[in-house]
Amino acid sequence: MKSQYVNELRSGQVVKEKFILSRKILKEKKDGGTYGVLEFSDKSGSIEGIAWDNIIDSLNDLSAGDFVFISGTVNEYNEKLQVVVSSIQHISEDEVDARDFLPQSIEDIDEVMTEIGTFRTRVNNVYFKKLLDSFFKDDSFLEKFRLAPAAKRAHHAYLGGLAVHTLNVLKLMGNMQSVYNSINLDLLITAGMLHDIGKIYEYSYRKKLDISTKGRMLGHIVISYEMIVEKIDKISQFPKDLRLKLLHMILSHHGEFEWGSPKQPLFLEALILHFVDNLDSKAEMIIDELRKNRGKEREWSDYHPYLEREIYLREEF
Repeated sequence: MKSQYVNELRSGQVVKEKFILSRKILKEKKDGGTYGVLEFSDKSGSIEGIAWDNIIDSLNDLSAGDFVFISGTVNEYNEKLQVVVSSIQHISEDEVDARDFLPQSIEDIDEVMTEIGTFRTRVNNVYFKKLLDSFFKDDSFLEKFRLAPAAKRAHHAYLGGLAVHTLNVLKLMGNMQSVYNSINLDLLITAGMLHDIGKIYEYSYRKKLDISTKGRMLGHIVISYEMIVEKIDKISQFPKDLRLKLLHMILSHHGEFEWGSPKQPLFLEALILHFVDNLDSKAEMIIDELRKNRGKEREWSDYHPYLEREIYLREEF
């Protein structure tokens, strides 16, 4: 196991440790020469790095995503911590422990999966029950589902993140019928359980979180759609209207074209799924900022690229 993690680094500290080189950009200096703008990551977070002329040659054979061993010193630049690198070398995957680099859910995934199962028992429609059973009674699917992240960076970006996000979505939708009594709760729960299942193939997460080739080519929305169509086609006499509505909800749950949604939500249950999914995603981003900055006595976070704003960090007044 590592002895130094990103979230433990402090200004003035000497660093000698393994990290993922998560970014590498080479830039020209004004007076000539080249320097490297870097980022190092482990399961606890990321930190910027800077490499000057003396080790530029060491960077030539390195790519973003490589495991590296670095030596250097932590300083503060523009109110952010930064590692000034004095040496860096490539190391193989065999030399690292995956537990050091893959963030994991703080929730008990067994308990999360049990709670998800309780929502499955609330579905009364026989066709939706068969569809859900075809996934959630499949051991191979369950093994992937309980392990998968919900994203590479944006939200729930850790092992078990997909299950945690799915449960949050189901909890948020669970009492919707008490407010909107016309909704089809069976349809809503089924879509909530299945809306992101394609993420089990969108991401790779053996040694580090990344997007798979299939994920880059298709994305989880299309992958989820294909997985569900394959199962529905094996269920005799599955109603065409329910099939159409469910598949529309999968295709429209990102809500807007500019957010990668092939369709916009066209009926109430689809709209609810989109907003609940979006709510949990963005709420998790804010919670993560609070978690990462706890104890640092900061009032505002750095600019958040997904939320497109700084986050107010004071939890008490």
